[in-house]
Amino acid sequence: MATITSNNASSPIFGGLDSSYQLPTKSTKGSNELGQEQFLTLMIQQFRNQDPLKPQDPSEFLTQLAQVSSVAGISEMNQSMKTLADATYAAQALQAATVVGHDVLAPANTASIASGQGLRGQVALPVATATASVSILDSAGTLVRQIPLGNQAAGQASFSWDGLDSRGNPAAAGSYTVQASYANGEQRTAVDTYLHKRVASVSLGGDGQRTTLTTADGQQLGLADVKAIY
Repeated sequence: MATITSNNASSPIFGGLDSSYQLPTKSTKGSNELGQEQFLTLMIQQFRNQDPLKPQDPSEFLTQLAQVSSVAGISEMNQSMKTLADATYAAQALQAATVVGHDVLAPANTASIASGQGLRGQVALPVATATASVSILDSAGTLVRQIPLGNQAAGQASFSWDGLDSRGNPAAAGSYTVQASYANGEQRTAVDTYLHKRVASVSLGGDGQRTTLTTADGQQLGLADVKAIY
C-alpha cells in the first residue's frame, strides 16, 4: 500500500477522495499513526472512489486487502491472548486453592512454632560433605539445638527437629531461626534452607497477575517459591 502521509494531495490513495474525508491537520502527539478504526475508514472511502478491480497501481489492491486482513487478525489475536491469559490465571488460582491446609516446602529460615512442636526442612548442599549441620536459634539468637546431617551427597539434604533443646527439654513456643552450613577448609560456608510450612490461605493479586500463599506463621509465598507439596 502506498505510504500515508499528512500531505494528502501527494498520495495516490487520496487523489480521488472528497475533501471531507481528509485526515485532520491539527498536530497532536502521535498524529502520524493511524489506529485500526481510522485505517478501515480510509480503506472504505477509497473503495467507494475507485474501481476496486483497477486500482492506480495493479499491486495495490491485493496489498491493501492483505493489510486489512492483518489488522483484523491482530485484533482477534489480541482478544484471544487476553482470553487465554484470563483462563490461565483462573486455573492457577483454582490450583493454588487446593493447597490450603497442606504443607509446602519453600525457601525460609524462620518459623513460628508451638511449645515442643519441632519442624522439618531441607538444605541445599553444593558439594558432598560429612560436615553439614543445621543450627536452631531462638528469637534472642541463642543456640537451642545443633543437628549434624552426617554424610550427604551434593543436592537437597533433609533434616528434622523434634522441638527439643540440647538438654532434651521442649523448646518454648515462639519464633526460631534455622541456619545451615558445612566445613569448607578451616571455615564454614552457609547454605540455603527450605522449611515445611502449612498453607493457611490463598489470595489473588489486585492486578490479576499474582497468586499469594500465606502460611500459618504469616509468611507469604508465590507459587514459584513452592518446591514441593505434602
